[in-house]
Amino acid sequence: MTEQSNLVNRAYDAVDRRDDLVFRTVTDHAGERVDLRLDVYLPAEDDRADRPAILWIHGGGFRPGNDKQQGYIVRIATEFALRGYVCFSCDYRVREDPFSDLAGTLRDAADDCRAALIWIGAHAEEFGIRADRVVVGGGSAGGMTAVNLCALEAASGPSEGAPAITALVDLWGSPDPSSGYLMPVDGRFPPTVIVHGTADQLVPHENSVELAVTLERHGVRNELILIPGAPHTPVAHMD
Repeated sequence: MTEQSNLVNRAYDAVDRRDDLVFRTVTDHAGERVDLRLDVYLPAEDDRADRPAILWIHGGGFRPGNDKQQGYIVRIATEFALRGYVCFSCDYRVREDPFSDLAGTLRDAADDCRAALIWIGAHAEEFGIRADRVVVGGGSAGGMTAVNLCALEAASGPSEGAPAITALVDLWGSPDPSSGYLMPVDGRFPPTVIVHGTADQLVPHENSVELAVTLERHGVRNELILIPGAPHTPVAHMD
């Protein structure tokens, strides 16, 4: 560690990764049994027992081809670990044709990420994290899944064994207000940061504007960061 971590500036010189830890075995939409895995990013040579944690959820349109080691997810998880966070990145069930049963696709993804959250709670001591300081974030389809996971947990209360979600980071993934939500957003939603490019041609930034308006109406702390002229997944603006 280069200096005492303040969770904003880089405070560690390296990151330790533990890859492909199985957190759930499920049957996918094709009837196949699959192991769902996650990766863990830890600040190297750090023995604190009260570190905050973030669960990152990858994008990819709910289709095969991207996973927990999606490029920008790895980059973000690494950067946060260098600042003293313990980061997790999980896989979830995807489909060749996710829109043939959109509700089922969304439910599977949110349910799998909820299982990852429960797994994190069960391993909080092992990874030196505070189970009451878990943030959920994701990009694109992962952002949609993160929003839906927060909506489900807010509506029902934290799942048994799952840490409470203390904040949400929604990266260019706000759901379509007409069809993308599993549960309504209300005042029980966690504080939220939303980032979206105004030239996004895959997920309209208007979705994020509407989510921010809804959160504001319910008294939920939120910040909407619109990047003028930026496309979908604006990695060029991440620095």
